[in-house]
Amino acid sequence: MAQAHDNPAGFADLQPGWSPPDYAGEGIANLMQSLALGLGDRAPHSALPPLNGLPPESVARHSRVLLIVVDGLGDAMLADPGLCPNLRAHRVRALSSVFPTTTAAGITTYLTGQPPARHGLTGWFTYIEALDQVMAVLPGLPRGEGPGYGDLAVTPRELLGLNPLFARLSVPTASVSPARIANSPFNRSISGDARGYVYKDLAGFFRQTRRAVLDAPGFVYAYWPELDHLGHEHGADSAELRAHLAELDAGFARLLEGLAGSDTLVLLTADHGMIDAPRRVDLSQHPQIAACLSHPLCGEPRVAFAYVRPEARAAFAERVREELGHCLSLVDSRVLLEDGWFGPGPAHPALAGRVGDFALFMHDGWMIFDRVPGEKRPPRMVAVHGGLSEAERRVPLVMARV
Repeated sequence: MAQAHDNPAGFADLQPGWSPPDYAGEGIANLMQSLALGLGDRAPHSALPPLNGLPPESVARHSRVLLIVVDGLGDAMLADPGLCPNLRAHRVRALSSVFPTTTAAGITTYLTGQPPARHGLTGWFTYIEALDQVMAVLPGLPRGEGPGYGDLAVTPRELLGLNPLFARLSVPTASVSPARIANSPFNRSISGDARGYVYKDLAGFFRQTRRAVLDAPGFVYAYWPELDHLGHEHGADSAELRAHLAELDAGFARLLEGLAGSDTLVLLTADHGMIDAPRRVDLSQHPQIAACLSHPLCGEPRVAFAYVRPEARAAFAERVREELGHCLSLVDSRVLLEDGWFGPGPAHPALAGRVGDFALFMHDGWMIFDRVPGEKRPPRMVAVHGGLSEAERRVPLVMARV
């Protein structure tokens, strides 16, 4: 077990079984490079290689490309041979998520075609220097009190410095989104001129996805978030989640039948997996550690970014070692940047300011949270994500050509 210290630590100092994200040809960022290049990206990420085994020219051969992203679908969830026969039949491999293994970083990689180093979103809670506040960046809500996206004169795309993939492709594009986020400031800002399709339930999701694909050639991005919600509420291997997987599997089979003969490359994958974490660290119970912080914790319950007052760095590291060394590994955030944990650059200009001074890597089975005045008590989540365990990091690649 790695001890907390004030010196840089690398992957070797972390937990057995943890692995770094892959950006060299085996990750979701590489998948997006294959799609972007195959679909005529007018400003591709030159340092990011395509996915091994999916050259851009094989993407370009199809008149239609459908990318389905199931939030929270870890590759381990497809291990049961009796649960998802259709998804398993078309599963070709596992992919590495990005770091952190979270919706904010992973979904933004899908929406921009860029790794987190380039798009700059490093967790559900991210410190936005221009506002001097911590934001839940996808819904655009502050931690505690402060302005949300709806109160600002700039769009989320401008505020966050994002470069959406939809705007760069040379083919028609479409986005399939749940009704509750379809018209959110973030979604509107990043979807741009893509055709929008909205749904309210799983049947509507597959119906609208089929419609989006058949309405016009080009690229369709379809997002399904409910699996992630069920994991948070009930657990990564809960009866509720498994029942939902079976429904997804049946819907996927019907979708393939409905798209037969359409010359569509169908890809289904995820932003991250999940792991149950029954043990929790409430930072309010560690006041000497909390007193060292200049901002609330950012990132995720499994990997939190700590912003530490300059004069308190040594004290923070020592206190973390003494009080929390049994349940976390402390990494100097400079290492995350220098060793490419967020992928190849050139880096987003705000990246260094969005990873804090230290990263708190919670050991398997643990999560961490803090409290902010004016903020509701955090929900009691069962399964979470953000870390480097295989359950969080490995997602499936399901592929069919119809």
